[in-house]
Amino acid sequence: MTASGTRDNPVTTTPDSVPSGCFWFVDPDGTLCLAPGCMARIQDPDAECLCDSLTTRYGRLAQKLRDLQERQQYADTWWHALRAAVEAHPAGRAILADTQRRTGR
Repeated sequence: MTASGTRDNPVTTTPDSVPSGCFWFVDPDGTLCLAPGCMARIQDPDAECLCDSLTTRYGRLAQKLRDLQERQQYADTWWHALRAAVEAHPAGRAILADTQRRTGR
């Protein structure tokens, strides 16, 4: 169900068709109820629903996390390849010792 319902036009819901985010519904005894999905509507039922903007923000953050994980995987691969190349180099021990001295480790 894509409609989120309004106070004037509540949605009919079943356990299998509950919309995501805020929605108005009529309970079995006929009482109009709000099922809030965002903090703004929890505090004030007449406030502007922020569910769509929160979903969009979550999507951007999830994509950023995926990008950062991909970058980290690339960096890890590069680091392991570089480390292997230095260790295979005839002066590998000297290079590692110099690097540790420069980084203070």
